[in-house]
Amino acid sequence: MYLNKDINKFIKEFTLKNQLHRNSYTPVFYRISNVEEEVKFISLLEDKPYIQVFDTLQNQLTDLVKGLSPSTIFNENLIKEAIVNHLDGTDITKYGVWAYYPWLEKVVHILDEEEYILVRTNRNKHKITQEEQDLLSKKKIGVIGLSVGQSVSLTLAIERGCGELRIADFDVLDLTNLNRIRSGIQNIDLKKTVIVAREIAEIDPYLKVTCFHEGITEENIDAFLTDGGKLDLLIDECDSFDIKISCREKAKSLGIPVLMEGSDRCTIDIERFDLEPNRPVLHGFVKDMDMQVFKSLKTMDEKIPYIAPVTGVETLSPRMKASAIEIMSSISTWPQLASAVTYGGGISADISRKILLGHLKVSGRFWIDMDELIFDAEDENCSEEIEVQKTPDLASYIKTHNLSDESTGEELAEDLLKKIITAANKAPSGGNNQPWLWYYGNKTLHLFLNKPVSGAYLDPDYISSYVSLGAAIENLLLAASVNGLKPEWKLTPELLPDHVALFKFSKGKIATSLENELAAQIESRHTNRRSGLKHDLDVNDLSQLESVASEETGIALSWITDDHALKTLGEIAGDADLLRMFIPDAHSDFIEKEMRWTIEETNNTADGIGIHSLDLTNNDQIGLRLMKDKKAISFLKSINGGSAFKKLALKQFLNSSAIGLLTIPQVSALSYLKGGMAVEKLWLKAADLGYQIHPMNVPLIFFYKNNFEQGSDLSDEIKAKISQMHGTFREIFKISDDIAEVFLFRLFKAESSPVKTIRRPLNKTLSFGTAETTY
Repeated sequence: MYLNKDINKFIKEFTLKNQLHRNSYTPVFYRISNVEEEVKFISLLEDKPYIQVFDTLQNQLTDLVKGLSPSTIFNENLIKEAIVNHLDGTDITKYGVWAYYPWLEKVVHILDEEEYILVRTNRNKHKITQEEQDLLSKKKIGVIGLSVGQSVSLTLAIERGCGELRIADFDVLDLTNLNRIRSGIQNIDLKKTVIVAREIAEIDPYLKVTCFHEGITEENIDAFLTDGGKLDLLIDECDSFDIKISCREKAKSLGIPVLMEGSDRCTIDIERFDLEPNRPVLHGFVKDMDMQVFKSLKTMDEKIPYIAPVTGVETLSPRMKASAIEIMSSISTWPQLASAVTYGGGISADISRKILLGHLKVSGRFWIDMDELIFDAEDENCSEEIEVQKTPDLASYIKTHNLSDESTGEELAEDLLKKIITAANKAPSGGNNQPWLWYYGNKTLHLFLNKPVSGAYLDPDYISSYVSLGAAIENLLLAASVNGLKPEWKLTPELLPDHVALFKFSKGKIATSLENELAAQIESRHTNRRSGLKHDLDVNDLSQLESVASEETGIALSWITDDHALKTLGEIAGDADLLRMFIPDAHSDFIEKEMRWTIEETNNTADGIGIHSLDLTNNDQIGLRLMKDKKAISFLKSINGGSAFKKLALKQFLNSSAIGLLTIPQVSALSYLKGGMAVEKLWLKAADLGYQIHPMNVPLIFFYKNNFEQGSDLSDEIKAKISQMHGTFREIFKISDDIAEVFLFRLFKAESSPVKTIRRPLNKTLSFGTAETTY
């Protein structure tokens, strides 16, 4: 115990001693040709006999005389003679300057300022001419943020790209910074400004460095930009978004150009406010944003709409996108690499020099992406031809298959027909692919599968499309009934997957109260993806839903409300969603066929799911956009990442009043068509009772692919995982083997979604004619 106390005592004493020079970063100069300075210098050495002394002036003088006479071919004797002549009788010990570094307890003998700079920049010539070097020596550069900014500042100092450097950062060095900041472990917990200023002083003790240890604030930003003369260039490498904006606004008002380098893909932003006084800050990315509002925001989700346009979500590198997805899951903050920070510092210094010398006048955002500049050539033999499905000639098909009988049924007025088809087209569909084509001729309405929009990876054997077509049939029958039409119809399973059903109509039908109730919800029924609020379910409500759904023989509706089971189902759904992202074909379908990334794209295609309609938080919406990058997803898979996406499914399941599963005996195309009709009745009734429904069918589709799809491309590893998921799923729902799992959904209470999925114009889905003609 005594020994331990003694050690602690000594450690404390030495720690306190080190604190004496904790914040010093300016060397002390002794020019001992002056008697007073010589006395002070001798006193220093006597008071601190442990100080290390380095006298390499002979070496420096050798470089000096060579630089002063570049055409002379020197040998050893000529060098000695040139040095003697240059000293001109001065004692070499008293020549130049003795620089004392308090934080190092070292003294170094160096040339005085003019000669030191001359020798140190000699190898810059003529990539930088002497005239340019002299001009740069009069320039003032400010650097805000000293993580990436450390590399920028040191490179500027090494190249002597300015005469004064102002550096600002409020933070201290952490161990996590040492993956990209060149510093020693003894500097942990030391202010970054002090560390950078010291490193510069150890390279060039004559370069003026002004430190703003508290970082940039509203109170000191004017001083940073103007005290001692206005900055000639501002380099922004800070993490604070509001400081990024405020410093630019100030720089713009003062006509100071701004440079920023992002360590991902070496993103370069140049804003020449000196040449373009009316240029919008940050290229106009934030022109419609109120920064005063931003300062009051608390959560990252609130701040993202401000930050995302500036960082450029779509232009991040694949690994940065994958890392962004993993933040707060497998990593705690944004990653940066020393290699990127280092070459970013070099590029920033190069651009700074060109701006200050008038060699570069451009503004804008640029990328110097090493992965795009240097890469392995792709295997040209890997490309596969994709078979494009063509829409069949419907009239010819009807004639060929003898489906044109007009002996029964009544001719429908075009307006009435359009009315009921419009209602039919309001049916839900996987990815909003709207897989229906209607053809009316010879008093008969035909329903076809629109193959070009069907058969996606998650539409194996068209089962998802069949459910959607069944839902459209149900809407059609309801709309017909409430409009006084009695439909006579039949499915045509023998003609699948092309022809699905045909309908004839007679007048005089009186709709039942249930038909009126359900038909009244066709317009408002929609997919609601909100987390919702969990409510205790009314037993009578569940009974009504079951009754409506099970009108078709064999259809069953099961409910899960137990929290533990809901959690397990949420985990299964999350795993299935992640599988969807990690299987390339499924991922491609999701980002290219299903999702619509802008309102304009949504309106142009009139299908798919607009990202604006998903009721996502800003954070989740950014996460979804990051998933567009196939390389990012591939990398995410390689590190077993993506758990953040599973959290969303888990949250949604736990916030549900119940999870429902609709099943029907036997796995067949006909089962899915009939199941789709039951799904739509169930959904319409749920809407009538004030409930929201969110389909969660991705697990069911993977179960089908694993068990029934012919020629499945699933790997053995994925098959094993799906089998395990399916086994757990079947245990929860207590279902048998000979059954089609048609529809898995969340049931909950929430406000309606403000944006509904779009539908194609009627003229894209309905055609008229006889068996011989279409128009």
